[in-house]
Amino acid sequence: MNMLESMFHASESPEEYIKNYCQHVASLASSLDAEAIAKLYALIEQAGDNDKTIFLVGNGGGASVAMQYVLDIGSDTVVEGKPGLRVMSLSDNASSITALGNDVGFEAIFERQLMANMREGDVVILMSVSGNSPNLIRAAEFANTHGGVTVGLTGIEGGKLKEMSQLSIHTLSTRDEYGPIEDTYSIIMHSIAGYLRMKRGQQLAHS
Repeated sequence: MNMLESMFHASESPEEYIKNYCQHVASLASSLDAEAIAKLYALIEQAGDNDKTIFLVGNGGGASVAMQYVLDIGSDTVVEGKPGLRVMSLSDNASSITALGNDVGFEAIFERQLMANMREGDVVILMSVSGNSPNLIRAAEFANTHGGVTVGLTGIEGGKLKEMSQLSIHTLSTRDEYGPIEDTYSIIMHSIAGYLRMKRGQQLAHS
């Protein structure tokens, strides 16, 4: 039985399920590969230092997290006297997504945007719980063959994306854990963004 299904049947109330869910997310967070996340942090920092673009790619929950990444590692890290990080989510432009989906097919919506915007040395962060989303696989293939640096964030067994990413951050999970794995995407992002902002001399507390 899958993890969340098992938790549901074992819980006698919504409160118990919520408590168990939070405990499970905490266990997933504690199992994250800190060394791999530190490597992602280094790639992000180097992209800023070298005037490279960071592209974020995801469907559904991954797309939602990507929107937050744009803020947290983009405009929120701007400090006086230091270059800002240039960050772009390929899920944000409804005109691009709907036009490309209609004209060339949904599997190409991210690949085509990379064709237009990616340059050698840019970082492409792809989030797919299954690791098998066709439009992310196409994007990763393009980035890998055109000088991009690919980072795959995956769950379940990792799928194709885990194998083809130059840097893989994989959290093993059962097949119903889309929510918990997407929660770990936010944890990864907030840990990186918080460290980056403080290293740049910012305080995280609002006055």
